[in-house]
Amino acid sequence: MALPNNTTDFASGANSFYHTLIKMLHALIVSFRKNIVLFILCMVIGILPLLIKNMNDGNAYRASFTVMFEELTRKIYGDRLSKLNTLVQRDQLGKVAVLLDVDKKTAASIKSIEAKNILGEDLDKDLNTDRIPFIVEFVTRDSSQVLPLQKAIVAFLETGNEYMADRKRIKNMETTEELEFINNQLKVIDSLNKKGNIQTGYIASAGTSAKNADQSSSTYDLSYELYKRKQELLRKERMPASLMVLDDAIVSEEAKHSLLFVLVVGTAIGFFIYTTLVAFLIPAFRYKE
Repeated sequence: MALPNNTTDFASGANSFYHTLIKMLHALIVSFRKNIVLFILCMVIGILPLLIKNMNDGNAYRASFTVMFEELTRKIYGDRLSKLNTLVQRDQLGKVAVLLDVDKKTAASIKSIEAKNILGEDLDKDLNTDRIPFIVEFVTRDSSQVLPLQKAIVAFLETGNEYMADRKRIKNMETTEELEFINNQLKVIDSLNKKGNIQTGYIASAGTSAKNADQSSSTYDLSYELYKRKQELLRKERMPASLMVLDDAIVSEEAKHSLLFVLVVGTAIGFFIYTTLVAFLIPAFRYKE
């Protein structure tokens, strides 16, 4: 019994694909045998650096915390942390200790500091001006330094230079002055309320009296708006920080990866290097017109 044409075509196509796959695998095995030294060298180049890095991370701990901010933009905070991380990578521990206001032992425990937005992108490349929180990630050799480092990093971001310190001082002065003004206004409103001398939407003179319920309602609205603004300013006065940590770096985990992960990634890198050399670079050097 003859098979339908579509079944025959499918079987033929599957057979052709199978032979093509076998042919490619054979060519790959022949290539490995022919260039076995180069293949081993590429595997070493791909795997060894990752193994060394993973061994160095064996006694390191990774932690992160989430920060809400009210001023500036995420990129400014990202730029500052990026520069701080550059000092860490260059082992300029003295500068790191001064900037974070920590001792040299704590500064020496830092391996890296990074900042990401909620999408996992580098914060120093984030040009958005919204107020969505960002994440600070750092690696330390001493797990007991996780919370002290978190506090030091937050303080560095908030008052890490003279400009930001002056900015914070001026804003605190403005808050105090506005609170004083609101308190005086509330006292005047309260005093005139007792005398029944309120004019719609404004504080009236001593000789003016309220004439209808709308005037009383307007006075109440004004008092309530001032009260809400006062509560907001009191909150800023009690919590003067412009940065707020939403998720503390309480739990830290080892910075190193599993051996299997390192081998898989290293092998993939080595195979990519080998394929690039054998398929493109070496033939390009040997090519003759």
